[in-house]
Order: sequence, then C-alpha cells, then structure tokens
Amino acid sequence: MKNKKWLLILIIIIPSTMWVILESSTINSNKLPFYGPKKVITKGDTAFYKVTDEFLKKDLNDTIISKIQISTTEFPIYAIMFIKTSYINDSYRLVGLWEYLNYKKDKINNIPVFLVTELEAKHTPTHDSLQRFCNNKNVQFLAWPKVSFDSLNATYFNQKPIYIDKSFFVLVDENRNIRGYYDGRFVAELKRLIDEYKHLRLKEAKQKLIDENTIKSNS
Repeated sequence: MKNKKWLLILIIIIPSTMWVILESSTINSNKLPFYGPKKVITKGDTAFYKVTDEFLKKDLNDTIISKIQISTTEFPIYAIMFIKTSYINDSYRLVGLWEYLNYKKDKINNIPVFLVTELEAKHTPTHDSLQRFCNNKNVQFLAWPKVSFDSLNATYFNQKPIYIDKSFFVLVDENRNIRGYYDGRFVAELKRLIDEYKHLRLKEAKQKLIDENTIKSNS
C-alpha cells in the first residue's frame, strides 16, 4: 500500500515539475509555433502541416545506396538543411554549425542534423566538401535527385515567413510538423535551435511519462 502511495505522489509531482521547467524557462515562455499551412478539422481541432521524411542515401560517387525514411523512433526530432550544388563555395551558410562542431561539440553532439544535397548525374565535389566540413557522428548526409530538388526543398518552406530563406535549418518534431527556422550563418541561431530542440524533447518526455503512468479506473 505504501509503495502505491509513493507511486501516486511521483506521478503527480514529476509531470508538474517538468511543466514548471518548460513554462518558466525564458526561451519557452511562449509555445513554439507550428509553421506551414494549417487545416481546421473541427472547432478547436487543427491539423498541422507535415513534411516528408523520405530521402535517398548515396556514396561519394553519387551512387544511390538506398531509399530511407528518417525513423521516428531513432530520430523523433531532427534538424535538416538543404544544400544546393550552387552553394558549394558558400560555406558561410554553415558557419554557426561549424562553430559548434569545433568549439562547443558537447552542446550539439546529441542533436541529429541532416544535410540534404542534390543528386547529380555525375560525381561532383559537393558531398566530399561538406563531409570534410561537418565530419561529426550526428551530422548525416542524404540526397535527392537534382531535377526535383527545388520542389522537395519548397515543401519544407511552404508558406514560410517572408524573412526566412530556403537555405535555413528546419526543426522538425516527432509528428513531422515544422517547429522552427534558423539561419545557419550565426552561432546565436544555432544556440536557439539547440535550446528549442531540447525544449521539444523535454515536452516529449513529459507526455510519454504522463501516458505511461495514467491511472485508469477499473471498469
């Protein structure tokens, strides 16, 4: 009986404590927005825009290895950026990421980052250069055929705010909703991405804890 009482107390206290942390932190005083077109199903019920998470894996010779889907189990939340071949000399677009990978690795090591490059008809140095630039275990490279690359890229920026560029990082949550855009040129923007990623993970852990410990009345 005592154990049951303690379990009940923990079920009440732990989610409450997590809620206080979530709501009182300075960056999370407001809820993270949902981006993209929204559809109202019923009053008070909205369907938020979802993005595709299917891409291609390739080797350094631009040969397709396989088609993959970003796993919601392994990567419930992730950051993604689309790299056009024309960006090959524009390494400044990734300065913020480079700074963290080289000088603050411990703060970004557990955050999955995907860089999607154009799949060329023949080998180009794009993938090689980016891999040397971001040689880190949590940075993964994916690809998409060049002929439809712009269309895929656009789906991640559907009805984006006017000030957002299509070369920004995108934060995607466990339901594959877009939750944030970040300018990879600036360290401050990467810090915001990291903080908001952690916020979403904390909310996810809180909800999972509530779901797993919900006391259901016996019928």
